[in-house]
Amino acid sequence: MLALIGAASGTGFAARESSGTPAARSAFDSGEAAARAGKLDEAVAAFRKAIAADPDFVDAHQRLIEVTQRQQLQDAQSPSLPRLKRQYEQWARQHPTRAVYQVALGLLTKDSDQADAYYNKALAVDPSSARAHFLLARDAETLGDWDTQRKHLKAAVEINPDEPRYLLRYAVAHLKSDPDGFRELALQVVARFPTSPSAAEALYNLADASSSLDRRGYLDRLRASYPVDRFTYSASAMNMLYADLTDPSDALALARDMARALPAAAFWRPRVAAQEAMTRAKTFIGDRQFDEALALLENMPPPSGNHGTTWTLLKAEAAAGAGNRERAYKTLVESAAASPDARVDAALPKYAADLGKTSRDVDADVWSMRDARATPAAAFTLPSLRDGAPVQLADFRGRVVLLAFWYPT
Repeated sequence: MLALIGAASGTGFAARESSGTPAARSAFDSGEAAARAGKLDEAVAAFRKAIAADPDFVDAHQRLIEVTQRQQLQDAQSPSLPRLKRQYEQWARQHPTRAVYQVALGLLTKDSDQADAYYNKALAVDPSSARAHFLLARDAETLGDWDTQRKHLKAAVEINPDEPRYLLRYAVAHLKSDPDGFRELALQVVARFPTSPSAAEALYNLADASSSLDRRGYLDRLRASYPVDRFTYSASAMNMLYADLTDPSDALALARDMARALPAAAFWRPRVAAQEAMTRAKTFIGDRQFDEALALLENMPPPSGNHGTTWTLLKAEAAAGAGNRERAYKTLVESAAASPDARVDAALPKYAADLGKTSRDVDADVWSMRDARATPAAAFTLPSLRDGAPVQLADFRGRVVLLAFWYPT
């Protein structure tokens, strides 16, 4: 794959897909700013200006269509979208060798088969239409046709190797089928386009697909080099990093940074409060002020996920330090019964030993608590996928059942 990308310039394609002349880019940036501000009429005017400056600027066409669709959602009676489609049909007739107008007509078409017909027509007009390949890949992904998806993405990258979004999507397309290839290609995105939003997205995907030290390295790199107020995927990655942290002081430092950088993201402020409380509780425990630590932890709402485990472990440690070993043990058993966790499982033997309990005793206590809290599932009858015969949940009483719900496509 590295060789494929490195040799892209030698494929013989002439990449006619434009990234915008300076004048077109300036108008495009004005359109994006207006769209973010909700000034859709101004955005439409700016994108039209960008297209007038560079008719092959495919991003300007796509954003003009997307913003016009937003206008239509706000005002269902508006004629703007049908009028825009007529405009593109006219442009396509006037410029039959310009693939970008066929791509635009595909974007304006709701039916995916009809849209794909336009994208294929764009390729017939101009085989170097990378965006047509990219959009055909998107539709193939929707259908679960992974081979076709990768074929079109490979073509898009070969035709336009300077577009980071194409390389990123090609990388992600290999995530499940070829993890090593995915990592190679995703790291290429970061190396070749280090300041682009695609680089931040690539690091996010690398982190999400990794574990332990590699994962933390990608997340730390995002935190250091991609400001969360400018890179959406960096902001999302900080939620991932926060969820991974087990030390309250580390989690508190991150939560404070994010609360300052993203004041509109209200969920960071409660995280700051939770980590401040647990950091103080940890300090109390270190100072052997166990009652104070226990009171502080019991008066705060338990956090979720990894931090809920930290809260549980601190609460058990504070209870044991205060001389209440039974309470410490029960705290951990309740947590294990509700949601198994490796850190709780590792701590349980020590507290069990303090009470003279064996591992068999611990298992019995955990399952006893689960059984006491269990409630019957709602009875239902559904047709079998095999032969349509009715199947009742009661038919499987005493057996482990996996229920999967989905909606028809």
